[in-house]
Amino acid sequence: MNIPLQFCWTRFGTEAAQSIDQILVRKEEERQANHGLFLWGIGNAVGPSILELVRRARVPEVIFSPIKSAPREEDVAPPAVVAWTAGSTICGDRYVLPETVLVTSRFAQSQPRRSHYALVCYSEQQLRMVSSDRRIALGSLRNLVSGRKVGASQVTAVVERTLETAEDTSQYSVSMRARLVPPFFVKLTEHVVISCEFDDATREKDWACAVGRHWAKKSASSTRLVFSSVS
Repeated sequence: MNIPLQFCWTRFGTEAAQSIDQILVRKEEERQANHGLFLWGIGNAVGPSILELVRRARVPEVIFSPIKSAPREEDVAPPAVVAWTAGSTICGDRYVLPETVLVTSRFAQSQPRRSHYALVCYSEQQLRMVSSDRRIALGSLRNLVSGRKVGASQVTAVVERTLETAEDTSQYSVSMRARLVPPFFVKLTEHVVISCEFDDATREKDWACAVGRHWAKKSASSTRLVFSSVS
């Protein structure tokens, strides 16, 4: 499948103490539980650009590429991790995350994050890293609304590919693709801190396991609700 001229592009890696593999396992379980729907947490406020993409593209897409640089220490071992619970759509409507959805981010009491963001995605295919000969040249991308070049620090951007020869030779693989579906983009403003205990061996907090336990608890709760509703 060809890369569209306009799309949302996000680069991903270790986040909130979970590796790419751990995140993808959890997101695939989320996708299956929601019949193809899943939310992908991002740090950028790209709501207006998403609206423009939805206006222009018949089928708005999000393309995922792995980050090339090594993960930052604060992503590998954050001081705390939160699960986001609610927020608002780009139209201003209140949005409560379904029980079968989990969006996390690192958190520090000294500099508390007031908001986070999520792309509302849909895929009929399993979420997994795939080998592809499709490449995205960073130098060929422009921000859809401003027309400016995409900066290396823009982890998530809504972009338009130019047909001119890219000045930047930095190439990124296309590892996953999904469709953006209503409400397309959510600003998250409410959260809970995930509970984490010290590991007896290292005396450090194992946030990756804590996120896994939190997700398992949510999944079990949603399963009980389903069985209760049909009994």
